[in-house]
Amino acid sequence: MINKKEKTMEVSQLSSIKKDFFFDMEDQKSSENIKGGSKLANCLFSTDSLSGYWLDLVFELCKEAWYDGIDLAIWKNFDSRKIDYVKKLSDKYELPIRIIQTSDNLNDKEINRAIDLCYALGADTISINAPKFFNFKAFAFISDNILKRRKENKNIHFSIINPEDSSLFALPIPKYRFSNMVEIVKKYLCYIWLDISNLDSDSFENDFLRKIKDFLPYLSVIYFSDKSRVWEDHILPGDWVLKLPTFLKKLKEYGYNRYISTKITISKSDLADSDKVKIILKKSRKYLEEHYSETEAD
Repeated sequence: MINKKEKTMEVSQLSSIKKDFFFDMEDQKSSENIKGGSKLANCLFSTDSLSGYWLDLVFELCKEAWYDGIDLAIWKNFDSRKIDYVKKLSDKYELPIRIIQTSDNLNDKEINRAIDLCYALGADTISINAPKFFNFKAFAFISDNILKRRKENKNIHFSIINPEDSSLFALPIPKYRFSNMVEIVKKYLCYIWLDISNLDSDSFENDFLRKIKDFLPYLSVIYFSDKSRVWEDHILPGDWVLKLPTFLKKLKEYGYNRYISTKITISKSDLADSDKVKIILKKSRKYLEEHYSETEAD
């Protein structure tokens, strides 16, 4: 979760953050939902799992796999930036666009397009892929501009992903920026786009699950998948490394009500057969149905 090779802030510091209007508004909504019977999170599908497909086919498969909506990766599907075309697909398949996902090389043109798409399509969340560590230009753009964009667009969740920690030549240098989730909230005043597959199993169980209640107010999107014992990530959920049933039960128990977005890595051989892809999507959605939607919270 947090790069242990670096000096990091304590999770308890989340509670010391001076809330702005937007965080206060979200806390109020969450409290109202919990009091009135907790509303479940929308189960979305991230289009970057099928980046080689035409967007029309992606929508068709998501509809047949019973997803609630779409997490639109505008950097992976070339036709995803065409507002009229995407709106037409959303209406045709009755699948709302909830999230606009940007690349790890963010610039002024891309963030403006993402904001335009949010307003045109009714999405309320922009998820930003963390730039590589030495991509100083993208990192500087986010550092210098995201707070201003947040203030100008109060109805949009600006979220930054927690990237996978890595090292370079055995030095304690992460592969990506924003490896510290507390810093994403405290320093950049952004929400966390939590990719649980980017957490090692020890951090997931010993750090995150124990302190999940502290993090929930700052999570706008949860990328949902599993990882194997040989460190393959973004695989179909199942009996692998991460304790997903416990995680989903806690989300329900504490009233998480934003978005759970499925992101899975699909092999090239399976991608060549859309029927196989449909089966994969249905398996992932069924897992969420069995372990989240139909599960009783404590």
